[in-house]
Order: sequence, then C-alpha cells, then structure tokens
Amino acid sequence: MNGHYVGKDLVHYGSAIVLDPDQAYAALDHSARKNIRKAQNAGFDIQRCSGTTRELDALRSLWYYPDDPNFPAELAAGEILYLAYLDGELAGGMVLIPVGRHLFLNNLTASERGKRNQLQGYLLWHAVTDLSDSGFRYIDIGVSYRVNLQRFFTKWATFRYPVIFNVPELNPEIRFRPFRQLPNVSAARADANVLLRVFETKAVTLVPSIELARRIVNDRAEIWTETRNPGAGGDYRILDLTELFPVQYGAAVLGLELSPETLWEKYGCYDHFKQQYLMNCLTLPDWTVKSIAARRTANYQRFQTWFEREDVQIEACVDWVDGFTFGCADSASLASRFRSFGVEVRCNGNKLTLPCHQELSEQDIEYVYAIYRGHLNLCSEWRSTGVKGTIKLTGS
Repeated sequence: MNGHYVGKDLVHYGSAIVLDPDQAYAALDHSARKNIRKAQNAGFDIQRCSGTTRELDALRSLWYYPDDPNFPAELAAGEILYLAYLDGELAGGMVLIPVGRHLFLNNLTASERGKRNQLQGYLLWHAVTDLSDSGFRYIDIGVSYRVNLQRFFTKWATFRYPVIFNVPELNPEIRFRPFRQLPNVSAARADANVLLRVFETKAVTLVPSIELARRIVNDRAEIWTETRNPGAGGDYRILDLTELFPVQYGAAVLGLELSPETLWEKYGCYDHFKQQYLMNCLTLPDWTVKSIAARRTANYQRFQTWFEREDVQIEACVDWVDGFTFGCADSASLASRFRSFGVEVRCNGNKLTLPCHQELSEQDIEYVYAIYRGHLNLCSEWRSTGVKGTIKLTGS
C-alpha cells in the first residue's frame, strides 16, 4: 500500500474561540489560563504586521516545513499577521484569514523558546483581546486528525463544532419526507376519534396517494387548496401524508367525509388495508399535528443554533416548519455538496432549504451542519505536503 490512509469521512469536531475576552476567558480550560499567565510573565512583544515578504519569510523559517505550499507567500486583503518577539528575537507568529463572519487560523508557529513559554496559545489569546471589536465573531482554531494537535485545539476552544470533509462509504438519507423506517403498529388500534385528535376535524377522507386526492377534489365544485401546512386556513384542503408523517403512502382530504362505497364506486380508490394501516399509525404517540409542529420547531432551533454563527441569512421560523432556509453566497456549490452526502436540498437562487422534520435527530442535524462546515473550513483546500509524522497518543 502506497502512502498513508486518509479518511476524514466521519463527523469530527473542530475548535473555535469567541472574540469576546470575558466570555472566552470564563470558558477556557484551567491549563489554558495558566499558559496565558506564563506567557505574559515571559514578556513577549506581539505586533500586528503588514505582511511584507521579509516578515513572512522570517515566520516561514520557524514553520515545521519551510517548503509547505500552504504557507502564504503574501497576505491577501483582510488577512492578519501577528509576529511575537522575545528579547528582540522572533519567537513565533500567526496568520488569520477572514471567512465570512469568522477568522480561520491558517498558520500558528513558534521557536523552541517560544514553545517553552507557551507562545502559541498566547498568540490566540492576544488575538481575542486585539480583535474583540473587529466585527468578527470567533477564530476557527481548526480540526486535526493528529491526536496531540487535536488536543491542543480543544484546550483553547470555547465551543466545538461538527465537521466532515469527505463523503462516507455509506451515506445516511436525509430527505424532506420524514419516512425513514417502518413504524411499529402491531399493538395500535384505531378508534372512532383518531382523525379528530390528529386533524382537529372529523371531516377527513384518507386515500392511498396525493394523486388520488387531486382526482377527487378536481371532480367537485368547491375551491380546494393543496398545502404542506395542516394548520393552514380554508374549509377544503388536501395533504400529502408522506410529507407530514413517517409513512410510505397516503393523503388526506380535509373538509370532506366520503364513505368507502363512494370512494370505490365513484373514484375507484378505496384500499381498506392501507386505510386501516394509516389509521393505526395515527394512533401512535406524538402523531398529532400540534406535536409534530412543536418537534419541527425544536429542530429548526437546533439548526439555527449552528448556522447563526456563520455568514448566512436565516429565514425566520414560522408556525409550520417545512424546512430550514438560509441565503448564502455559494448556494449552487453547497447544494451539490449536500446532495453528494445524502442530504436532499431545495435551491432557489441564493437560498437553500434543508429538511427539517420531526424525525431528524440531533445527530442528523449535526451531520448536516458538519457538511456545511467542511465546505467552509479552509483546511479542506490544503495540499498535502507529504510529510508524515509519528503517532503519539499520550502526553500534553
């Protein structure tokens, strides 16, 4: 086998530090605070520099691999360089790159003397205090598949985020329709009031599919609305139950109660066993419209907690959640990435809508955000240096 195995196809966790000194210091690990005090006592002089060729070359000389193609030859607009000196001698430095509303830690290095005096962590802390009024929200410290480097990142994190870079061998399927596995209805028995409990009306006709529901309403004189929102107004509505419940088939005509004989003789669409199965499903716990609405709203809020840190425009949550929608600059490439990871997505201009139904778990939502975060994280664009270290699983 040539080379080394590279996975990066599981949800891993990156580290970030908020650009709020009080909040960050309160959240930091005790050992990180101790390292800040040690570096302060050492007397480092940290300067924000313009990024001349001479400055970058000097910092490159301290980098673990001076020929690294990922080390910047010059700074682009908005990029930030800090250099740290001890007794007039360059002891280390850091390069930060703006990514939307946050800064990405592109390079962080120190001389042996700088390392002994905890300079690398102190550079991060200096940036937190120096950039607290910059408008950026946090520094993305990064994610590593090297145990010791990941331990360092975690030590300086005030929050962690999920991230995945490569498509897994087997993708989960995250779709707009909530069906994922067969519900257990072996002990369920429908009663006469099940439709009233679920839809808050007894005037309901269940049919095997949305196409058959359309056939019925198109034959009638009343004005009908087809909606994904079961709480929408109007006396006559049709719902695709596969968009509402975790079922494989079924539709509901609200505002109309037809007998089995009428369904069969006039419309040719009565299926006794499917109707009984759907009725039994509707007796399961939490299969009411109110319960589903509450669980979808909770999942929307989970999505929002992750995405609100980023440079996206999140649409406000509504009474009935049909998806999580946000606007972003690179919607087309993001949509393609989501689909390659098994996530269905709707794209409308610069807006993306992701599935947000009641059957999604917290792990599902983390996975979806991890896909986005893998697109955002600049280390996904790094070229391999071919330099292989040794594995060390112990130590600080």
